[in-house]
Amino acid sequence: MIQESLEQLRGRLDVINLQLLEPLSERARIAQRIGKEKEKQGVPKFDPVREKKMLEELVSRNNGPFDEDTIRHLFKQIFQASLHLQQTDHHQHLLVSRKKQKEDTVVTLGGIEIGGGKPVMVAGPCSVESYEQVRQVAAALKQAGITVMRGGAFKPRTSPYDFQGLGMEGLKILKEAANEFGLKTVSEIVDPSHMELACSYIDVIQIGARNMQNFELLKAAGEVRKPILLKRGLATTIDEFLHAAEYIVSRGNRQVMLIERGSALTRKRPATPSTSPPCRF
Repeated sequence: MIQESLEQLRGRLDVINLQLLEPLSERARIAQRIGKEKEKQGVPKFDPVREKKMLEELVSRNNGPFDEDTIRHLFKQIFQASLHLQQTDHHQHLLVSRKKQKEDTVVTLGGIEIGGGKPVMVAGPCSVESYEQVRQVAAALKQAGITVMRGGAFKPRTSPYDFQGLGMEGLKILKEAANEFGLKTVSEIVDPSHMELACSYIDVIQIGARNMQNFELLKAAGEVRKPILLKRGLATTIDEFLHAAEYIVSRGNRQVMLIERGSALTRKRPATPSTSPPCRF
């Protein structure tokens, strides 16, 4: 037998590499189709039972020289690459993705631009309690040069016995005080049925952290043509945050602003450091 040279052996490997490439590419294309079908059916992209079954089948048919652990590792890498491809395809189709809109979203409130590169200060009382209180705050904000006032009329509280806000009457107070001093307003809405009426009183509708995944509320926010300030929910991921925004944008309202939930070092609410990277929408 004529012994093959190193270059000849390398040449054979090059041929096999190219032969492997097409089946791998075809597998990737099928994985993409499976991902789209799973998306239609609403089932998770990752199926650990299916993956385990495929690995066991591959290991049982392995004749070497790779050992079982190596076969598992090699094919797990292929499976992970296929899953990543499915997830990438999904994100490319999101309306809130940079793939769909390269430029930053800029929300305009009268002459105020939010997202245009210049910071905008928003301040005001945690809850609207009386006209006198809100008017005093509005006057102070005007003097300080702050142009957007927030105030809570609907207050979802941890305790059912705490003050829940003045409701629609609170929105009327907020509007009256803001109009007097030429301010724009932000306030939280918690009930989808209040969304349309609230648009008559406030300039920006806030969806609070506790309601970030209230999907009926998100849909209602998508139906109106008012800017929405969406606050990130407790312990939610960036992916969940963006999908909440997708609910709004998919209904036609592209005026969405994202905001992180703050934390306070108190007995009832310990401070928790954010572990997620900043995200521009």
